Amino acid sequence: MTLNKIIAGMSVVGMGLASPFVFSADFTMRLSHGDNESNPTHHAAVKFQELVKEYSDGRIEVDIYPSNQLGDEQEVAQSLRRGTIESAIVYTGNLVPLAPSAGVLMLPYSFTSSEQAWAAMDALQEPLNERISQEAGVRAVGLLEKGFRVLTTAEEPVRTLDDLEGQKIRVSPNNIAIETFKAWGIDPIPMAWAEVFSALQQGVIDGQENPYTTAISSNFYEVQDYITEIHYMMWTGPLLVSERFYQGLPEDLQDAVDKAGVETADYERELSAKLTAEAKEELVELGMELLGPPEDEAEWQEKAKAIWPQFYEDIGGEEWALEAQDIMNDAINNQ
Repeated sequence: MTLNKIIAGMSVVGMGLASPFVFSADFTMRLSHGDNESNPTHHAAVKFQELVKEYSDGRIEVDIYPSNQLGDEQEVAQSLRRGTIESAIVYTGNLVPLAPSAGVLMLPYSFTSSEQAWAAMDALQEPLNERISQEAGVRAVGLLEKGFRVLTTAEEPVRTLDDLEGQKIRVSPNNIAIETFKAWGIDPIPMAWAEVFSALQQGVIDGQENPYTTAISSNFYEVQDYITEIHYMMWTGPLLVSERFYQGLPEDLQDAVDKAGVETADYERELSAKLTAEAKEELVELGMELLGPPEDEAEWQEKAKAIWPQFYEDIGGEEWALEAQDIMNDAINNQ
């Protein structure tokens, strides 16, 4: 702490002024995310805020901006690269345009349980970090998840691949999600997140795919009737820090941010599992019917994994894609 800061916080004796020590942080991190304050993403942001303050001894202050206040996720990723925003939690699919290598987390049916996903993400974090730092100028200090992206529909339940035929399903605007649904025999509708609820409400689309917790926080139960628990892709989202900002920190504060990131990921994953279980119960109470996994999920998985090679060039190249698969499979097999 500088002498000027100490003097600024001292009581001024003999001038009728007496104030307690008030110190400002040495660094401020603006943390952007796209969800409202009831979503697990925001809970993770608050935990990171608390841990960074603790481990930096108050020298770093984290200010949280939920609900895309600083721009949509792809805009924010660009701002992180430039260093005009210091940190963010973004869906992996929205990082891929800047950091293609992150797309390995999105290969359909890479893992089919939360435990598998956690093991795979932990094993992959260090080599993935090196690549996305080079590609996008950002650092993933934690890899978060909010459960599998389950399929919600209105009026027509989906129990088999045949039931999917003719359904108008919104997917996030990334190639892996789009081509996976095409492999299942439909032409999905890519759509910006902000438009989804109204499109469901107006019948422009019949369904969408997102975690159980999103069905609660985004009120999808008001406009959807059924949930099919496909395990094709987990919602993953790195807790990102601008590389420019990170490299400007003293080494001890870099360590504080790293430690806070790892512990935030551990906290958020456990919280996500708890909130997912609670969301399932609440959605039933709100009138939705939970159908469980598709009756023919093995066929969904076979068709989805068959198209992996067509994504390799879009996610960092075949060599990286195969290396990442080996890393994840080893971690899963050694649980």
